[in-house]
Amino acid sequence: MKGFLITLILIAIFLALIIFFIFYIKTLIGGFLEKYFGTRDLKEAIEKSEIESENTPKSLSSMETLSLSSIKDDFPELNINEIKSMAENTITNYLRAIDKKSIKDLKNYNESIKNMALAEIEDLGDKKVSHEDVRFHKTVINKYEKSKSIASLYMASAVEYYRKENDGIRKKVQDRFLVEIIYVIDPTEVGEDEKLLGLNCPNCGAPITTLGEKFCKYCNTGIKDLVKRSWVVNNIKEY
Repeated sequence: MKGFLITLILIAIFLALIIFFIFYIKTLIGGFLEKYFGTRDLKEAIEKSEIESENTPKSLSSMETLSLSSIKDDFPELNINEIKSMAENTITNYLRAIDKKSIKDLKNYNESIKNMALAEIEDLGDKKVSHEDVRFHKTVINKYEKSKSIASLYMASAVEYYRKENDGIRKKVQDRFLVEIIYVIDPTEVGEDEKLLGLNCPNCGAPITTLGEKFCKYCNTGIKDLVKRSWVVNNIKEY
């Protein structure tokens, strides 16, 4: 009988400890929710978190202050605002291509960008999607690199849009993209590992397979000088 009572007491103590632990954890969670979300209700906190996420622009890593002096030294006539506009237009055209399920608007972009859009379109299947009211919060220089052959500007953009699938509810989304824009300094210095830059003819959009070519083999447009003297979009990614 005595052993039975001891067992009951131990069980009671164990249960009391579990209840205390649960109460303690619940108190900690409640305090955390109240501190950061102004409520102790988990469901309400989740809803507030979702609203905050929808309205808070994505953070960007910027090297603009450090990079601008080097860029100005290397390309004194470059208008950085035009490069930012180029990056934003690329993102807008990329999203529009996904909405239309067609890469027609991407004809002047390289194959990697077209393939990325086609992969997104394929993943959608029969689903229709739209990116509406696209707005750019900020576009900054994320990184600047330069070799003997190529200069690369990586432009990061914080983007807001409303995404709607099929005929569903429009949901506000905060997103960010990284767009690589390059300048071919010297085609003869481009190494074998850089052959897949994905440059395209500015007239017909055909891929330029050899940077040393003087004319597009499809439409006969002058290529060599245009490639050497132009900034062109080379890649885009969502991150």
